[in-house]
Amino acid sequence: MNEQEIKLIIGKKIKKRRKELKLTQAKLGEAIGINQRQVALIENGRSFPMLSTFVKLAEYFECEITDLFPDEKIDTLDESKMKFIELVKNSSLEQLNKLYSISKIIFK
Repeated sequence: MNEQEIKLIIGKKIKKRRKELKLTQAKLGEAIGINQRQVALIENGRSFPMLSTFVKLAEYFECEITDLFPDEKIDTLDESKMKFIELVKNSSLEQLNKLYSISKIIFK
């Protein structure tokens, strides 16, 4: 799964949840502190939310941040570790910093 596919999946999940709550993009944006245009870009997979936006979305939707990410089923703990190590090895410094920030929130 490449970065664009991840953006599209995240956008679809956010859009689906917004529609379940019967919110406009403008109302969601107002609730989490971004404008309607930014919500539209995220939902259409053209922009990746900042970490602070992910946190606000998860709080507003009353879900875990990880619920907004693509689902990938891994069969075993060893397979999970190997996939994670491979992900880290192939990540840029910027991606590693984002991963670290997200991990701190998840494992606090």
